[in-house]
Amino acid sequence: MKHWIFGAITLSCLAFGGAAIACPAGNGEGAIRPVVQNVSLQASELTGRASQLESAARSRDASARALEQEADTLSSRARILRNQAGLVNVADRASILAIADELSLRASSSRSQAAEERAQASDLRIEARSLRQRAIALVRGTSTGGGGWRTRTTSTPLPVERGVTL
Repeated sequence: MKHWIFGAITLSCLAFGGAAIACPAGNGEGAIRPVVQNVSLQASELTGRASQLESAARSRDASARALEQEADTLSSRARILRNQAGLVNVADRASILAIADELSLRASSSRSQAAEERAQASDLRIEARSLRQRAIALVRGTSTGGGGWRTRTTSTPLPVERGVTL
């Protein structure tokens, strides 16, 4: 008989407890519970994205180095043509100097493209650093300003500190 009563009480507790968990508290506001995502998953996604941005920045830097080398090559060719222009016929000298000027323009264009690539690489690195800082803040619980259980200070002043003596 005691087992039957205990079983009935347990069954009723489970039935009412399950219904209470399924229904949100309150008057209908916030009836939809937010989906809580795993913080470490979010942090690893942010870190992964930051690594991708760093990789893109490295490729931009490599592209900038290649453009700089191309610009140096073009500049040296233009300088060689200008030096050799004095050794050829006067009729051919104008065309050689025109080619040297064109090479100089292409070299300056390559240098400006290299500067743009470096600026974009710098922007990507800044964004990657920002993502890493957000991931760290997310893990520490300070990203929302509410703080997690690790960042809360629970010290309360003692009555003596408040000016009250016991």
